[in-house]
Amino acid sequence: MSAGSVRFVGCGPGAADLLTMRAVRALATADIVIWNATLLDRQALSEHTRADAEILEWPPATRVDIERAFDRARAEELIVVRLKGGDPTLFGALEEELSAARERGLACDIVPGVSALSATEAALGSELASPAALLVVDAAALVDGVPEASAIAVYGASREPRAVQHALLARGLAGTAPCTLAIEVSRPDEMLVSCALEDLGETIEDMSVGLLSIVVARAS
Repeated sequence: MSAGSVRFVGCGPGAADLLTMRAVRALATADIVIWNATLLDRQALSEHTRADAEILEWPPATRVDIERAFDRARAEELIVVRLKGGDPTLFGALEEELSAARERGLACDIVPGVSALSATEAALGSELASPAALLVVDAAALVDGVPEASAIAVYGASREPRAVQHALLARGLAGTAPCTLAIEVSRPDEMLVSCALEDLGETIEDMSVGLLSIVVARAS
């Protein structure tokens, strides 16, 4: 594997002071930053990047130009930071570039960011996740109607693990559907535990995890 790497960094909804400390540290290490002014203003970019860092503005840079930067990262053992709006894992058009980087043998990591959705709810002075749950779906999906979810995330699943398991099964997920239990995510004691949905309740109970847990179940 190449010593080069690509970091997909969420830079939040645009305000420079909503950059996370991890995002700032990533920018400081970058040899190449793939940037767009709609994601982060130039002053903030200059403040957090090295003077000798190369800035690849996208657009006018194309997908081909981005993959060339990945090729250079592999050949010259460079660190590429690919800025993404909000949080890269939420409608971040991440998969193609992530796959392209991995195919080149580059180490990859994702730096989460404050999502535009979270920032919107904060601006409204309201709570996003509450008992009156909000459906989160990309606008493009509304053209043909809301699709069945390919992944369902459940916060605080350890409160009633058997009930969570039965509810997911009732939604039509198979017992063999892969689940990931994320415990203390992003903290020093972070653990990611995989199991089948049919074993989810027992897995959570056996681990005696606290409330800082999330289960992500995916359609198999």
